[in-house]
Amino acid sequence: MERKFQVNYKKDILRFALLLGEQMLTNGAETSRVEDSVLRVCKSRGFKHVNVFTTPTCVIISDEKFDGLTFMKTISKRTINLTKIDRLNDISRQFVQNEDIDPLKAISMLQEVDAVKDYDQFVYFAGTAMASASFAYLIGGTGILDFILTLVIASIGVIIYNKTIKLNQIPFFATLISSFFIAVFGNLLVKYNILASSKSLIVGSIMPLLPGVSFIKGLRDLISGNLIAGTSRIIDSCLIAAAIAVGVGVVLDLSIRFGG
Repeated sequence: MERKFQVNYKKDILRFALLLGEQMLTNGAETSRVEDSVLRVCKSRGFKHVNVFTTPTCVIISDEKFDGLTFMKTISKRTINLTKIDRLNDISRQFVQNEDIDPLKAISMLQEVDAVKDYDQFVYFAGTAMASASFAYLIGGTGILDFILTLVIASIGVIIYNKTIKLNQIPFFATLISSFFIAVFGNLLVKYNILASSKSLIVGSIMPLLPGVSFIKGLRDLISGNLIAGTSRIIDSCLIAAAIAVGVGVVLDLSIRFGG
């Protein structure tokens, strides 16, 4: 009997495709790319009747044929990791181009990618701080003191975000709290005459919180026809932007009201 007619073999292929889609979504891939990769994997092994439904929070793979196999996985946590997406793309291409690759071996390859640790915390904070301080320099924070203080405040803002997200798993709330404290620190530096203006420091420090990548991915999903995924990503990005605006705006408003 050919492998494509063996139920267990088909289940392994669908499991591999599901895990591939899950990891791609978790690491920030567009839903259109996820669906394309899953379908290519299934078609490469002769399963051309497979349908895929993908949103930022769910992957469903189903077969129209009589056996009716369906696999689903919910996505509760998402991030942006382009390195892992690149490795996942390589694995999917290898699997499609080489029919001799066993699906169980391919699954173990995906698990190895998932086990790869992110950048060291020091590298992460250093890169974030340097990017924020550099952006602050571009919008007018030309003094060395502005640069150094933006380095510090941006790092504090990211730490507050990470600590908050671990407590409640709500990005909106974590962004609100982080942007609030960034604005508070900026205003305190101005109040005690350490800085003449907090504009460049606040704008530079909130840059790591901005959902620019998510917004662009939402637009790409809409353009490619994924209306549900695109709309949900854009709404999510708008909510994050609103959280930043509210967090900073409340501090500035209170500062003005009380003579800041």
